[in-house]
Amino acid sequence: MTPTPLTLVINLDKSHQRLARISSRLDELEMPYERISAVFGESLSASELGAFYSRTLNAKIYRRPLSNAEIGCYMSHIKAWQTIVDRGLPCALVMEDDLIIDNEIKEFAQKLSASNTGWDIVKFYCRKSNPKITARVPIGSNHQLCRFEKVPIGNLAQLITFNAAKKLLETRKNFGRPVDDDIQHWWEADLNVLGVFPSVVHVIKNAQSDIDNQGARKNISEARRPWRAFKLRASYEYKLRTRHQKLPLPMLVE
Repeated sequence: MTPTPLTLVINLDKSHQRLARISSRLDELEMPYERISAVFGESLSASELGAFYSRTLNAKIYRRPLSNAEIGCYMSHIKAWQTIVDRGLPCALVMEDDLIIDNEIKEFAQKLSASNTGWDIVKFYCRKSNPKITARVPIGSNHQLCRFEKVPIGNLAQLITFNAAKKLLETRKNFGRPVDDDIQHWWEADLNVLGVFPSVVHVIKNAQSDIDNQGARKNISEARRPWRAFKLRASYEYKLRTRHQKLPLPMLVE
């Protein structure tokens, strides 16, 4: 049997209840996991924030400044990518702690781990009920491994290869967008991003994210002008139309 890839759970030091809940679920699924201590953005100094987050780059490529919480979230994912590279893991499942996990995730992670030459990142969550899909192959009786026309937003759970982690660390030494937005711009890091549909992880209803709890997305005084957001969206849509990922979907190993 193919070994189950290691799961790296991103969890704030103060979020004990979330860690207990997701640990219990991963134990139930018999999936090996380790905790990544998440970066609490609100506690970072100006110099700590500036070590990764570039206000100059942000002004060029995103519609508004990032909150400290969003910066901390990105830095937490960088810690997970660095763990994959430092330990030479062929791939690892990077997972946030506020989600519901379906049983199928273990089987799918094993199949993808055994077939990890044809992809960089596989996302296990898509919030859209009817996304545009350009290619697909079965991965289970009711699920498909897909290439989406537009990479789904959100980073609830995604399988990341060693090569992908290395590419991300090399190209995102400084960042100006939220981490999931950067992965949507897959061509900037030469990433082959796929996804499983329907989702096998789900948002907990009525649960507030740790980012929102830190005040992100609210009362940001330096909001960009509407024309800036429109220009960035038009540029992104144009690049999606002109940059087609032509690699075949991987052959899955049963």
